[in-house]
Amino acid sequence: MSTPVISERVEKALREIGLTEYECQAYLSLLHQGEDTAEIISQLSNIPYTKVYSVLESLEERGWVEHGSGRPRRYYPRSPIDALRSEQISLESRFEENQSIVLDELQPLYEKRDVKEIPEIWIVRGETNSFNKILDLVAKAKKEIMLAIPTLPEEQLPGIPDFSIKVFGFLNNLMNSEIKVKILTTKEMKPLISIGDLGVAEIRICDDMFGGGVVIDGQETILFLDLVHPKGPDTAIWSDHETLTGIAKIYFEHMWDNAEPLSP
Repeated sequence: MSTPVISERVEKALREIGLTEYECQAYLSLLHQGEDTAEIISQLSNIPYTKVYSVLESLEERGWVEHGSGRPRRYYPRSPIDALRSEQISLESRFEENQSIVLDELQPLYEKRDVKEIPEIWIVRGETNSFNKILDLVAKAKKEIMLAIPTLPEEQLPGIPDFSIKVFGFLNNLMNSEIKVKILTTKEMKPLISIGDLGVAEIRICDDMFGGGVVIDGQETILFLDLVHPKGPDTAIWSDHETLTGIAKIYFEHMWDNAEPLSP
């Protein structure tokens, strides 16, 4: 017998997580065998016998394998789910520890210097361009869509004959996806919203909303400060700056927590 063959994608993923070539070979051998001694693992995985114990000890410390109490010692694999969870906890713990060390020493140095940060902000002008930008951002989402829209334009816009049909249709197509969709709107929009058409989304209603916008995956945002009925925004602000997007997300979540769920 020999170490089972796996795809290059899986091997690359294991290596990027941090496993060495020998650790990958040893773990895969155990997955194939179920459990075995260090000597047999060495033979199956072509790991030199002088190194196999250190490889298995490293895997055990990282949470990928365990061993029994008998003699000779027999090793067995943990499930990939449990092993990856241990790896993630360890990585997060190390990151937080290193982050604290770096920030404690380097952030004061940065703040002492006369450095002005220039956030990346773009101005989007006109109703058509602004609503088209919403559609562009929504289509890019991979994890989460936060849409705050107090009203929709009554008049037809040149580039988007019916904005509501387009955006609601797109959101409905996400029904079987893992993208989380939150829509925050006002009471005047309730007659235009069908829970059936927006079954993928969680919808909440607030009494009033100043402006609107979209936050995508916590990474990009577009804000409308003059979104008033019956027309759309004359000007919008679009940014992928971490701090500005974070502020927009916090504001959305504050409004969300104080809004009422839309009932049929």
